[in-house]
Amino acid sequence: MADSLVVIAQEAGASGVDLLDLALAQGGFVEAMARRVATALEREGACSAIIVPALDAFAAGSPAATEPALVERLLDRLFDLGVTEAAVGSTPGTAALWLENRDVFMVADLLGYRYETPAGRPYDVIDLAEDVTEGVFGVAGPLAGTGLSRAWLDADLRLVFSANRTDDDDGYALCLSTLLNVLPQTDKTYHYRHRRDPGEVIAALLAAAPVHFAFIDATVSSHGAGGARAPSPLATDTIIAASDPALADYLGAMKMGLDPFVSGLAAPSLRLARPTPQTRILGSLEPYPEWVNVSPSQIASTASRRAWLSADRSVRPVLQQVDRELFPFRDPANDWLNSALSRASSAGGDSTLLTLANFWLGELGKAAETYGVMVDKDALRRREAPINIDPAKLRAGDYDGLAAELLGQDALLRGLPADADGVRWRFDDGAILFDGARRIALPFEDFVTAVEINRSIQYMNDYIGGQAVATRRDKRGRVTRQVERNLYLPQPNYTAIGGGVVIDVTKVETIEYTQRRQRMFWKTVKSENDSAIADDGIVTFEALGEDTLVTIWGRQHFRLPPMWAAIDQALAPAMKHALVSQAYRQFFNRTFANLEAVSEGRDVRIGKPWSDAPEGEPLPIERLSSLARKLQLGDGLDIPAALKSVLGHAVGAKLEPLRVDADGFRHFDGSALGGATPTESPMSGALRDLRHAARVDAGRAR
Repeated sequence: MADSLVVIAQEAGASGVDLLDLALAQGGFVEAMARRVATALEREGACSAIIVPALDAFAAGSPAATEPALVERLLDRLFDLGVTEAAVGSTPGTAALWLENRDVFMVADLLGYRYETPAGRPYDVIDLAEDVTEGVFGVAGPLAGTGLSRAWLDADLRLVFSANRTDDDDGYALCLSTLLNVLPQTDKTYHYRHRRDPGEVIAALLAAAPVHFAFIDATVSSHGAGGARAPSPLATDTIIAASDPALADYLGAMKMGLDPFVSGLAAPSLRLARPTPQTRILGSLEPYPEWVNVSPSQIASTASRRAWLSADRSVRPVLQQVDRELFPFRDPANDWLNSALSRASSAGGDSTLLTLANFWLGELGKAAETYGVMVDKDALRRREAPINIDPAKLRAGDYDGLAAELLGQDALLRGLPADADGVRWRFDDGAILFDGARRIALPFEDFVTAVEINRSIQYMNDYIGGQAVATRRDKRGRVTRQVERNLYLPQPNYTAIGGGVVIDVTKVETIEYTQRRQRMFWKTVKSENDSAIADDGIVTFEALGEDTLVTIWGRQHFRLPPMWAAIDQALAPAMKHALVSQAYRQFFNRTFANLEAVSEGRDVRIGKPWSDAPEGEPLPIERLSSLARKLQLGDGLDIPAALKSVLGHAVGAKLEPLRVDADGFRHFDGSALGGATPTESPMSGALRDLRHAARVDAGRAR
């Protein structure tokens, strides 16, 4: 088989099994798998295979899930080739936080997996969140410090078999999106979309554990405005098989009539798998007839909403269409809201109301973010930003010339008088050269023990996140060369009002150590969001009698948003001088205060940390339910009672099942899930109950 191959087996009216067999027969897929199986048998005397299908569906027979019969047919073909141990693998997803029966085994059973192939071969269903191997992803990158399933790592054949779906977040959800379910954290949205960049996550996963073969079940697809959220089936009579999951997604998106790079999750991997003249593509790339994609405005609005963590985590449960008999809601508040809103959110071809609501929530989130930058920085969320250059590609010359280059520019401030705070600055080719010093009443040895100089940038004013990787250490283990990515709040902070963005800079750094002085030099080599042209500098710790003198020199050239750039051009020189002076006085005062605090053992980091728990943080609806239970307002309006009438239950109360069967499935009374009568809508029933509750609380009704 060629190094890269895609087979698109398409035939109107053909069965999915026949299409899968056709795809496998073309291009040498069976032969390629047979060679890999034979190699494993010769080396180990056994061969293991794991298929990861799309299990993130919410009803039996949903086109948002891979058809189980196709997965089982593929398992039979693998057994025919000599595979000795095979499994279907996945992990619980975000929905497990708000729905019952969402562990891997129950979902597989409810969606139709039989644990035995049509030919009578048994296979396992395994939870890839169990038996995790730590340290798989090293010390740098988006998944640094996290683990991966031992079974997935050790499998001789790793395969992914996705459904064919449109998607609000990325335009489409195919093989690469399905691979998120290999990762162990339960709240996938929190950990792999909010906390980290999903494109970087998938690229890191594929680098650590490449997928050998990829398939897309496009026999019956889910198209329209919400392919995964509100499935709309369309017979497309196609199976796509590929030697690479990114290549499968590339051409799978083209079959939808999309630019494959509309997906931020897929884009980094697509760039590595872009078809070349050596790529063999068998089959037609003509788009599916009658196919409807998510509108670009809806994708953009979803991204806008996603930027506000709490709003996005609150909205997703209430928009998902769910078979409540199979997957009851854990919290009655989510159940009622979902019943009221999920149908409305999918009404209309372009989901205009949802798009407008998403943009509205996104703007509220931006306002909250701006307020945090200006007023309440501890309310902001810290940013996680992995190193975005390859440290191994840096040469000695990238480090060796830093000191001489920067010290030459340091001299350009010579002769300038310092202000009352010890700060000097001047313009230079659009950049600002500046320095400042502070004497700290702590002996040098004590200070440098408490304040590691290689971390000094992380203690500077408005640092909100990043990552540092040491590339060389001295004999005492001290860092002498380092690559670091730093993120700072918009500079100056007030530019956040007019579109200012986080300053994102990647730097190479060198550190010198002598008995009475330590000094670090850094130079910007990349700005991911093009927010900075330069952010270079020198920090020096040196002994001064019984104290320590800290000096910071820098050269900064940040890009202003258009509105502030226009204002900057119109400013009178005296006004501009005053604003710059104030900005650097504030920077030095806060940075030196931070260094003193660190020397005293205090934490100076701003922003809220992310949770490392698999389930992330408590869902907003859970926090609101807990708060509502605690609200007791004497003889006045009883908010919990009113909400109880709306929801039909005590707020936050967990529904109890009627019974738990022998297989562990929980059965619930459907009539207990809402306060509406069968003849009225959930919203009208809720309003009726709310009016009645208000009358009771006012003493006018019983």
